[in-house]
Amino acid sequence: MVEATFIASGKTSLEALEMAASVASEVLLGSSNFIKSKKLDIFCDNIDDANKLNEILWIKPKYSIIDHDLVNQEFNKLVQIGYPGTKFSLESDCIINVSPDLPKNLDTYKSYLQLVIMDGSSLRERAADTWTQCKKLGLDAKFLK
Repeated sequence: MVEATFIASGKTSLEALEMAASVASEVLLGSSNFIKSKKLDIFCDNIDDANKLNEILWIKPKYSIIDHDLVNQEFNKLVQIGYPGTKFSLESDCIINVSPDLPKNLDTYKSYLQLVIMDGSSLRERAADTWTQCKKLGLDAKFLK
């Protein structure tokens, strides 16, 4: 069964993208909070966010470089960054979802990390709907602040 973890990730999309870079590093290194994964998919809400995350991953984490690229550029990377209209290779154990909406093919992953943008508005509400959908799917979702 897929493990679903919702994580408070700041108040803006930029803060969530920076959090995605940090969480990606923790997942690849096997931090105690997350299931370790050898490959990771990150799904963004749009192409602009995907390109911004692609830039952020070149500088964060500060003392390492994560092998990554947009999913439509190359499939043979540790981290694939996708957005609506792209398809992942489905070889990863974990997906980090920066988009507030439920990702497709969720059942192919062992771990699903949903970043929640705490904007007090539509992004937070959409993430709450995703929580409800996870519960309907029978997932045991937890929330980290």
